[in-house]
Amino acid sequence: MNFKHTLVIYALLSMSGSICHVAAQSIKYPTEVKELYNTADKAAMLTNYPRPVIGVPTTPDTKAEVAAVEKAGGIAIIIPSTVDPGALRDIAGLLDGLVLSQGVQASDKYSVLLNKVASDRNIPVLGDNALMTKIDSGLWRMHDNCRDYASLIDRAKLFKRAKNLHQRMFTVDTHADLPEGYDKGNSIGLRKTNQVSIQKMEEGMLDAEFIIDFIGDGAKTKEQLDNAEAKCKKILQQIYDDVEKYKDFCAIAKTPAEAMKIKSEGKKALFIGMENGAGLGADINNVKWYADRGVTYITLCWMKDNAICHSSSIRYKDNDPSKGLTEYGKKVVRQMNKHGVIVDVSHTSEQTFWDCIKVSKTPIICSHSGCMANHTHDRNITDEQIRALAQKGGVLQVYAVWNFQGKDKYKTTIKNMVADIDHAVRIGGVDHVGIGADFDGGGGYTGIMAENDFINITMELMKKGYSDEDIAKIMGGNIMRVMTEVQQYAKKQ
Repeated sequence: MNFKHTLVIYALLSMSGSICHVAAQSIKYPTEVKELYNTADKAAMLTNYPRPVIGVPTTPDTKAEVAAVEKAGGIAIIIPSTVDPGALRDIAGLLDGLVLSQGVQASDKYSVLLNKVASDRNIPVLGDNALMTKIDSGLWRMHDNCRDYASLIDRAKLFKRAKNLHQRMFTVDTHADLPEGYDKGNSIGLRKTNQVSIQKMEEGMLDAEFIIDFIGDGAKTKEQLDNAEAKCKKILQQIYDDVEKYKDFCAIAKTPAEAMKIKSEGKKALFIGMENGAGLGADINNVKWYADRGVTYITLCWMKDNAICHSSSIRYKDNDPSKGLTEYGKKVVRQMNKHGVIVDVSHTSEQTFWDCIKVSKTPIICSHSGCMANHTHDRNITDEQIRALAQKGGVLQVYAVWNFQGKDKYKTTIKNMVADIDHAVRIGGVDHVGIGADFDGGGGYTGIMAENDFINITMELMKKGYSDEDIAKIMGGNIMRVMTEVQQYAKKQ
């Protein structure tokens, strides 16, 4: 293998996206890099999982230099002499965002780098027109004749612009079912195979996530409601315990102001939502109990009708989607208004939606839903509902769930998600749309597989021509505005 005419540059990307050039023999990581590793050892968390190194080896010392890069946990790429050296910064910036993308474990980073970049542009993984070829373990060569090199550079520049915007705006995802995996060992501090973790939030430049206290279906009798309440309170404590273990890196937020402060401290903000109001049990005073402990929204039901309302789901014969809030449910909504808890109508029947529009004194939300106009499904809402939601001051938080937005799991992509965002903006206005991906609960497909892909949404919106101001609203500003309004209303009561 002849490396005679290739270039040597080592680029280390810090969290801020800046690039530091260092010699291969003395690779060091800046102290501000706080990537986490799969261990509870905090010292190891700060030192053992740095940002990937982008190495471009050549010369007679190539093998030694590659070894140095890999020893440092990096990826070595041979760049041909035909590549413009001035573009290497942009390539490095792009690869930094793709290396650990698609919700995979760190051990998969080499194959992901190749396959992610290639699949995004329909470039073959192998052959003369492939973007790169694997030469050895951890060592890749970019092809001189790669037909898509120009678009790679364009994407790198877009990625850089998106990173700069993420540093200036506050980003929020409103639905993640991480606690469903607690009994299997899932944790906010472990990268593993979760779609949700502090590490992936950092990689995707996501500032805040709603961690969901989820309760299953069927609670209607007093005994069933008591059991649902007990389970919900147990999960809530598990959330607090999990966050406490990683308090150096994240914290529970109860208000937008608290979330902004947490970000300013270099940590990730975690809000708490409840999915299925059955978790309130049979005691309406539990609305205040949960509100006092940080539950900021409650999804009134899940797949089955409950004591509060009727579900949109048509898969269960005993459901009646034609009905809405029960009398008890109306009292629950009023209590939620009183105590500053957002009313969430995802999963609810259309009549429940209209009842909430009428009964609630504050804006309501769909924390994770989509547009019926783009794909007919009982989890999506109509244009009429989108308009009413906007008039109420609420937001539609668009999810990334393939069977709610497409017909084929392997053909549904981030473009389907952006199509829903586009449609909701056209119907309801840009002030009433946001993101609620539903990670670790069924969400995730090509382009938006996990939280570390969150920045891809920003890039897609930029390509669509959205302004930075409008992107900031969609990516978090709108839901923070709703939370502020709901909590301010409660303070006046």
